[in-house]
Amino acid sequence: MPKLNFGELMKKLLLIAFYFNQKNEIASKRLRGLAKYFPFWGYETIVITPNLGDSTAVNNLHNQTILNSSIIETEYEDMLDKWMKPFKSNIKVSTSSTNPNNDSKNHALLNKAISIAGELFAFPDGMKYWYEPAIKAASDIIEKEEIQGIISSSWPITSHIIAKNLKKQFDLPWIADLRDLWNGNPYISHNFIRNRMEWNLEMETFKAADVLTTTTELAASKLKEIHPNHMIVPILSGFDPDDLKTNNGSEYNINNNNNNNNPKLTLLYAGSLYKGKRDPSILFDALNQLIKCGKIDSSKIAINFYGDDFALEDLAKKYDLLDIVNIKGYISHTKILTKEMSSDLLILLSWDSEKEKMFIPGKIYEYMIAKRPVLSIGHENGSLKDLIEKTNIGFHTSTIDEVKIAIMDYYNEYIENGKITYIGNSYVNEYSMLNTAKNFADILNGIIK
Repeated sequence: MPKLNFGELMKKLLLIAFYFNQKNEIASKRLRGLAKYFPFWGYETIVITPNLGDSTAVNNLHNQTILNSSIIETEYEDMLDKWMKPFKSNIKVSTSSTNPNNDSKNHALLNKAISIAGELFAFPDGMKYWYEPAIKAASDIIEKEEIQGIISSSWPITSHIIAKNLKKQFDLPWIADLRDLWNGNPYISHNFIRNRMEWNLEMETFKAADVLTTTTELAASKLKEIHPNHMIVPILSGFDPDDLKTNNGSEYNINNNNNNNNPKLTLLYAGSLYKGKRDPSILFDALNQLIKCGKIDSSKIAINFYGDDFALEDLAKKYDLLDIVNIKGYISHTKILTKEMSSDLLILLSWDSEKEKMFIPGKIYEYMIAKRPVLSIGHENGSLKDLIEKTNIGFHTSTIDEVKIAIMDYYNEYIENGKITYIGNSYVNEYSMLNTAKNFADILNGIIK
């Protein structure tokens, strides 16, 4: 890792980041990582972010030796919260205590109203009221400090609207970072009128951007179709190198992870199941078949789930796996890293959809820290599969047969050797937030006069 030299004059950079303070939010991890590691590449970062009532991440950031960053928290009020308060109150008052069935009807009515309000009024997004306090705070900073560049990151789109107007007012180099695409996002759907409004706003907003960045090469290709005349650069996220350190500051001896010697072949899944969109059914079905045909001894395998437990118990019961599926719930990030390092095999679930091709779940970068083999289950091809194959950290699968083959390979290795050997290659080292920050810094060096 390069050494910091605070004696050298650093360039000052403004980061417009709605998601920053949320401890376990993937978006926050990318943006906090940039703020944390930009100083290694010559940039002092001033972050503009809303006060959402959780400053844990900010405190942690300053406790992790990176002191050349300033975090400005602005006032914030969510649009839907503001506009739906009277409606919610009316719903609550009208709920009859003598007729519980009214509760579900009222909740359905409330959800419908929120959906309509969102489509009609939350343009470009429900965080639109952050614009005024953020633009004021950013303008004050620019007038007081010698800011030399701006990075804005979405979602929400309001971050880019703020940056566009700062660019217009102060004529500063601007990178617009799209963690998810705007009009090219396959998971966002609007009516015809709203779609046209969104399209026009994106075209108008990014006219002033010097560079557009996004998180995968496939997403960058899609973005290039929309903005053919712009410089577009894919910059992947990564793991935090500090997560490889023990409490006393020394680095974990990750080679020892190949000697876990667990009494059972221990699989681990960490994270959200997103209400079933990340579905372990294929994994459970494959294990059920292998156990039933006698290829796997159920007493020699265990699956530990850390995070939410959406439908897990019912699924385990359906596939007769209650004796090997262990629902552990939520634990701290530090503890989950330890659990991952001490497991034999890490499970990564992603949505089995063509829409998922351009995305890489942030969890894969955390799994890279653990230096344990990964069994990924999701869409048959795309950015995630490419990353796993490039780094050789495991197998990416999409069918029950593929999962069965991968599990049998790992199971047989475990039975024969009492452990599974990690064989990830040197490309893994490319995917750290230190390098992510460097990639942004390289772009900034090219556009700052």
